[in-house]
Amino acid sequence: MAAKIHKWHRRIGLLASTFIVFLVVTGIVLQHSDDFNLPNQHLSNTWLLKYYGIKPNPITTYQLGNFAISHAGETIYLSGEPITSPHENIFGAVTVAEHIVIAVDASLLVTDLEGNLIDEISTQDGLVEAPLGIAVSDSERLVIRGVNTYWHGDRDLTKWEVLQGPHPEWSSPDITLPALRQVIEAKDMGNQISFERFILDAHSGRVFGKYGIWVIDAAAILLLILSITGIWLWASRR
Repeated sequence: MAAKIHKWHRRIGLLASTFIVFLVVTGIVLQHSDDFNLPNQHLSNTWLLKYYGIKPNPITTYQLGNFAISHAGETIYLSGEPITSPHENIFGAVTVAEHIVIAVDASLLVTDLEGNLIDEISTQDGLVEAPLGIAVSDSERLVIRGVNTYWHGDRDLTKWEVLQGPHPEWSSPDITLPALRQVIEAKDMGNQISFERFILDAHSGRVFGKYGIWVIDAAAILLLILSITGIWLWASRR
């Protein structure tokens, strides 16, 4: 009896060793996730992203001459390159005096022509209300659309007054060109799955679907049997 159990113990141990190595390696990586900066690194492999069922977010683009301001997910792009901090919504973009001004959730973002953030102006900084639209007047001054009022800003965007005169041409979305769409979609999809989540899903077997979870469960059962037979063999020899 002991000989048969010893034989199966060895076979189970050989089979389980593969899973042990896999679980130990992924477990150590997860234990040091912050050290490896895994939460801030993202998958870029198109096949893996499609395997996860990841789809790109809708893209909104405002064409500003040779520049294009786009928004996908919570990221704002200048000609395909991510700029500024995350924002859920965008309501338009214009160029004023060698600067780009972008209307977002409750503020105005001011960047240079390379996308470097210069200032963010909110209602706490003198903005009269959250912008729902943005335009440039005939006098080259910024205009924002509020809930019921149009506001005319001064050169420094620190003082605002009710717009008098004809209504401006509001910034409106343009078609996102195919080449630009391809660039943004690749970056947008790549921002949705972090390496930390991927390793965690691999460690638990979820990355392989429901069958992967069953395989990890089976590996756990094998380790349990291995422990029990090991204890039994140790006890039988005493």
